[in-house]
Amino acid sequence: MNGKVLTLVVAITAVAGCSLNRTDLGRDTFLARIGGGGQIIEPKRCNLRVAILSRPLREEAINGALWSVVDEQSIAPELRRALEVNGLRMGLITGELPHEVDSILNAKAPHKVEPSQFEFPDGDHAMIDMVDTTPEVSLLLNREGRAFGKPYQDASGWFRVTANHDGATGVALRFVPEIHHGPIQRAFTALPNAGSYSPQQFMQKDGQQEESLRELATTLTLQPGQIAVVGCLPEASRSLGSFMFTQPEANSDRLLQRVLLVWASREGVNQPVSSSLPSLVPVDPPKS
Repeated sequence: MNGKVLTLVVAITAVAGCSLNRTDLGRDTFLARIGGGGQIIEPKRCNLRVAILSRPLREEAINGALWSVVDEQSIAPELRRALEVNGLRMGLITGELPHEVDSILNAKAPHKVEPSQFEFPDGDHAMIDMVDTTPEVSLLLNREGRAFGKPYQDASGWFRVTANHDGATGVALRFVPEIHHGPIQRAFTALPNAGSYSPQQFMQKDGQQEESLRELATTLTLQPGQIAVVGCLPEASRSLGSFMFTQPEANSDRLLQRVLLVWASREGVNQPVSSSLPSLVPVDPPKS
């Protein structure tokens, strides 16, 4: 290899090395994302901003003012009815939050709400913890048109929220309620993308039993400027909604009611990170 060619190879390596320092592009992704004309295409990612507001049960701000601007018709009637009989309600807000709700969200310390941030690849999910572990609870569930009571030990409530790019600007959020309960158990799970099974292709996982209520899975598609809202019907005692969205206030006999707010944005919609790789020309190596 002559000096000019060697210098050109070093120059290419240096340019690649700079791009590889990006936190969201590894070596393989970098090479795979070089498109026509030398463009580097950002991988699709979703960003969620999640806030949980907590107020005294049946307070007007989160029962009246908030839901008065929520579009619950964005959910199909049959699914909306299934949510309601389980004490849940969901919908979309377009534009700003009502003043009463915005005041709760941006209250001064120590009452200020600090939203959580989630960032992950398109099609992945976040787990949102709604309920601290309750030693014992008996819920009235309505599943597939059949109502029944069911007891749980050491139970907590979660939402599994899967995010996908939708259309030109939207983010589709799929909310699935889950109940995690029972003792911590050890299990072995096959590693993803494994070929033929072998002991090296399993990983150990400790956790509770996870009951996913997929028949209540609800997808809300957020466009820029929209907010997903998930809450409960406070009068539906012992329901799934009551379990996930109400809790006793610390050092008090008063009940608190909560509401979940989710903002979503997206990255990497066929947007080039840089227009092209810089032009490379052979140069003479410096004389030793």
